[in-house]
Amino acid sequence: MRDGDRVGLVGHNGAGKSTLLKLMAGIYHPVSGTVRVEGRVTPLFDAMPGLDGEDTGYENIITSGMLIGMTRRQIEAKIPEIEEFCELGEYLSLPVRTYSTGMTMRLGFALVTSLDPGVILMDEGFGTGDLRFTERAEARMKDFIGRSPIMVLASHSDKIIRSMCNKAILIEAGRIVAFGPVDEICDQYYASVHAAAVSAERARHLKHGKAETHDGALELAEEAAAERVAGRSSMTFAPDAIAPGDDVARLCSARLVVDQFNDTDTVDRNELINIEMKFEVLKPGYVMVPNFHVFLQDQYVFVSSPPQTSELAPGVYSCTMSIPRGFLNLGSFVVGVALTSVNPQKVHFYVQDALRFFVSELRATGLFDAIPGPVRPSLEWNVTRV
Repeated sequence: MRDGDRVGLVGHNGAGKSTLLKLMAGIYHPVSGTVRVEGRVTPLFDAMPGLDGEDTGYENIITSGMLIGMTRRQIEAKIPEIEEFCELGEYLSLPVRTYSTGMTMRLGFALVTSLDPGVILMDEGFGTGDLRFTERAEARMKDFIGRSPIMVLASHSDKIIRSMCNKAILIEAGRIVAFGPVDEICDQYYASVHAAAVSAERARHLKHGKAETHDGALELAEEAAAERVAGRSSMTFAPDAIAPGDDVARLCSARLVVDQFNDTDTVDRNELINIEMKFEVLKPGYVMVPNFHVFLQDQYVFVSSPPQTSELAPGVYSCTMSIPRGFLNLGSFVVGVALTSVNPQKVHFYVQDALRFFVSELRATGLFDAIPGPVRPSLEWNVTRV
């Protein structure tokens, strides 16, 4: 990479994009080979590294600034700028535990973007809070990135990669397989995704015995499959593995179950879709709220949690959310799994892209209907002649 490069990391989930970023940041050490970085690295993985809910905003600014390599004098010189941009006023003198999530993100964004950036490493995106602040932050982020010699961005969003980067790296199974102009690499990636999706659709048609029942049906299936990304129907962490979580609770597993069958990447929208998560509570005294976040590619569809919550004793728990038959539209869906507590409010883990699956629809003719929107619920209708 050279000064001025804006490099996007593309590849299916689990290919190694985030791992490569952490190798560049020095968080992980390579098992073989070497990583050579010239200049200072500015990782944007965490809005507020080292956040302590009991400390004030000012105290957290000092602590977080030191953790990302600033001296106390440098941090104190930046405080007026941070105060002005985050617009938190007197809240900066209060414990951060009294902040909303948006306020915390604003403080972290103002702090990190006040730095003189080195090699910027970004994973997925960087939250900024409410809409008005997001609009102000967009210009600040563009200026911040513009002052950086090199940026490396990992994202599942083709739109973001193409708009922000001039080069891209394609990663498969932990290996770099291609590096070049961003449009060329993105096209190569989606060509491989398309080929895999078409193969899956062909297999599905043959399984139902309807592959040749309608002229052009397979062609339409291929067009629908072109939007598909690689699927992942389950993830599991062994008891001795480093799993998402903290000292209060940890994620054990998550999986997709469709009409009692699991380990499927492509599902029919008329099947019952179940999302299952197992988690372990390590400490007593917390009211736990498991929650699932469903996306259609980059579009938020809905968030769901149990209607009733209670304090959970230490142990392993299983929870399941059912998506009704015929509710989701066609397309590539992503499910994030999370566990929070309400006393005090705390996120114990959130895996944004835990599960991925492609929703199709196979009718008697084998046709796919192109209807916009993330959902297509079967609603009650009454049509009468008047």
